[in-house]
Amino acid sequence: MLGLAPVASARTFYVRQSAGDDAGDGLSPATAWRHVARLSEVMAAGDTAYVGPGLYREQIEVRRSGTAEQPIVFVADETGRHTGDAPGVVMLTGAEPVDESIFVAAGPPGVYTAPFPAWQVWGVVEMDGPQGRYVRVAITPEYLVDKLPPVDVVAKRRSSYHYDEATRTLYLHTSDDRPPSAHEFELVQRGNGILARGGKEFVTVIGFTFRHVQDAGVSFFNGSGHGTVVRVTAYGSRQGVRVYASPDVLVYGSTLFRNENSGVYFAARSTGGRAIGNTSYENVKGLRWSSDSTHGMALDNVLFDNTERGLSLENADGAIVRGNRLVHNAVSQLQVLQSRYASDENCFEAGPGELVADFTPFGFSDRFDRLAAYQQAQKQDPRSRDGGCEPPPAKVDVLALHARTSAPVVPEATGIGALVRRWLRMN
Repeated sequence: MLGLAPVASARTFYVRQSAGDDAGDGLSPATAWRHVARLSEVMAAGDTAYVGPGLYREQIEVRRSGTAEQPIVFVADETGRHTGDAPGVVMLTGAEPVDESIFVAAGPPGVYTAPFPAWQVWGVVEMDGPQGRYVRVAITPEYLVDKLPPVDVVAKRRSSYHYDEATRTLYLHTSDDRPPSAHEFELVQRGNGILARGGKEFVTVIGFTFRHVQDAGVSFFNGSGHGTVVRVTAYGSRQGVRVYASPDVLVYGSTLFRNENSGVYFAARSTGGRAIGNTSYENVKGLRWSSDSTHGMALDNVLFDNTERGLSLENADGAIVRGNRLVHNAVSQLQVLQSRYASDENCFEAGPGELVADFTPFGFSDRFDRLAAYQQAQKQDPRSRDGGCEPPPAKVDVLALHARTSAPVVPEATGIGALVRRWLRMN
């Protein structure tokens, strides 16, 4: 047909930590690359990348946009079906190991310091613990309200840190006052796992595990709408998935935990953001819509044990909230601030001192510790349940996950038996 530009042929790229070589062309399992960062240079509309199991201390930045007909697709090939590897976790991390012996005691018990000019430290993680990120003292009340010097805040707070940019010095307070040499530490260096920004639309991310990046495992930023995140695991960062000024993003079937802000955060007019079938725990907020991120949708999510709220709507009109389990989130199961919404068929389970719902951040007039009072006052959730929710799923064992991703990655075995097993997986 006249007047139509030709459609570029879609390509398939392969990355294999077990057998890859960056000297290859990346276009087959036999010529796969070793480093996922190589994908930043090549992925374009219609392309698919299969990444084999392994621990990748790298970041992918999407530099071109997909289209509705030809999205850009990143697939973590956990089964090895496409890459030819043995099954395993496909993990991207923003953190790097550190030699714990560089730290010296700095006065108060548990406080240690070290010069660290290599890079700006964006986070500190005890890998032999629950792997939540240490508290950055610049966000604490002691620093912001009481105006204490940052090093004094480190002395007061276990599991906290301060990086002095002027002197390139790191201060930390261990979780148990023991020296850093009694633990295994990693320091956060990279900003994201997979980043799409500046209008890079129609990007799909499937199956990856992300841990310990400065911002988010997956980030859609400034006009990078129509993204899709499916079945990822993201923990130990600021957000599991961050959507900023990017419309029509779907997060589905993912596990998001121990992030210092939210499991998923739709912000800055990220309209039409949908979170469906996710599990989110031990974040500050499980799922969050704010700042005119209107017409969001929260369906069939399990939000539990978050340190403030399960689900939060903040200046985000038009949200639909259905079929969620909101269980034992520490302040309230549902927070609504200046937002018109429609909510029903959820299950709320609030323990002593926990609220079912709250609507004002500074007073107590619109805080409800029982579902019936909330229903009567707000005319929402008429068919929702108060207690008796199905138990939440088991939490991820991060120590076992760390052990699995620390083991050497090997290619799939050869021979007749291995070929039969691979054929069975593929069929």
